[in-house]
Amino acid sequence: QEVCGLKWNPNGEYFASGGNDNKLFVYSPKTLLPLMKKQHKAAVKALGWSERQTGLLATGAGSADRCLRLWNLKDQSLVDFKDTGSQICNLAFSKHNNEIITTHGFSNNEINIWQVDGIKKVGTLTGHTSRVLYLSLSPCGEFIVTGAGDETLRFWDLNYAEKKEFKEFINTSSILNPNM
Repeated sequence: QEVCGLKWNPNGEYFASGGNDNKLFVYSPKTLLPLMKKQHKAAVKALGWSERQTGLLATGAGSADRCLRLWNLKDQSLVDFKDTGSQICNLAFSKHNNEIITTHGFSNNEINIWQVDGIKKVGTLTGHTSRVLYLSLSPCGEFIVTGAGDETLRFWDLNYAEKKEFKEFINTSSILNPNM
């Protein structure tokens, strides 16, 4: 398996591995064999564990799949899934709400925020002109930074404390472009 993504769960008991072979594996450092094996329809690059719900893993895959999936490690079941309409490049669970933040490439090049229950979109952040490959959540959970193929970093204020509309984020993003 050519690995595309690796992610430890919050307490360090398990880690998930996604690959270009469209496979997802979950391992424990205590065992040699995977605890869970699942198949997607495209490369599995986006992986994230919930800090709120033990054993809840979110995965996202490429443009031939485009689905955000939620997995329950305890019974190895698919909890829910949603076709997002474009490849999922990265994801992270919110620290403040029961939400997932996803970044996308072909064809939407945007950042989406999803309510975990029912995987309902609650916000979209736009501004990048190419695949949004990278996502990092600040330690306080109030901000994210995204990096894209357009050679920019964008800083987004999530304003969870003030409960502002997500559409306002576009006006508060900051752009860093090393080529300017």
